[in-house]
Order: sequence, then structure tokens, then C-alpha cells
Amino acid sequence: MLDPTEFPTPSFQLRQASMDDFVFAEALTRNNMGGYYKRHHLVWRRDLFLASWRESENFILEVDGEAIGVLRITEEGDSLHIRDVQIAEGHRRQGAGTYMLNMSHRWARARGLRELQLRVFVDNPAARLYLRMGYRLAGPRLAQLGSIRHMSRRV
Repeated sequence: MLDPTEFPTPSFQLRQASMDDFVFAEALTRNNMGGYYKRHHLVWRRDLFLASWRESENFILEVDGEAIGVLRITEEGDSLHIRDVQIAEGHRRQGAGTYMLNMSHRWARARGLRELQLRVFVDNPAARLYLRMGYRLAGPRLAQLGSIRHMSRRV
């Protein structure tokens, strides 16, 4: 896999997460997703997030040494599945999401994978970013349950 430190930006640094980062990652994800969960009548389950954390490749996005985001990915067949792109409030709309998506694309290409996949709540404004970056609604999948859309893009 490509080393994220090989592609630093003036402001963003990605580093591999450890279990010490779990509390930050879970809190950020729960806080960012809480409104969607409530609106779509879902229940946050820390145990499921922990299980997913353990089977994912997890990264922490930092600015000047401060953790501001989380990127979680898994390789599934010939796809790289983006599990989470989470950015702390106050750091959004500054290129952090684009940076993490671009890193994911580079990793997928370096691994010889053919596509990237992600899921997004239908009312999440991040879906506009995904569309701008070439993601499209995928065909019928389990995630097409009304509140969540499955999106993919070619590598």
C-alpha cells in the first residue's frame, strides 16, 4: 500500500490509526452520523463500530498534529470499500474530504483494484462531493434501502 506520508499536503497528514485512536474515531463518527441515525430511525451500536474498526484499515487525518478526521477502508474482492470519511466540525469544506477520497483512489490503483465503493445517507450533503468526484449510484444492492445509497466509481 502507498504510504500516506508520501503525499502530504501543506495542511493535511494521514497516519495509520491504532487502538488508542478508537475513542476519538468512534466519538467523531457517532457525533457526525447521529442526526442521520435519528432521522432514519437507526440505533448507533458501539459494538458494531468496534467490530468494523477491527476489520478495517483505519487512518487519522491531522492538521498541525491535531486529529480532525477519520478514514476507514476495507478491500473487498476487486473493490476498495470506503467505510468512513469523517471530518470534525470546523474543519469541513476545506479539502479534507477530497484529500481522503483522493488517497483512497491512489491506494485502490496501487493495489490493482477496479473500483471504489461507499455508502451515504440520502440526505447527507457529502453525496454532492462524491458525485463531483465521479461516484455514481450503483445498481441494486442491499444498501438501496431508502435512507442509504450505495455509490461506486471506477479506478
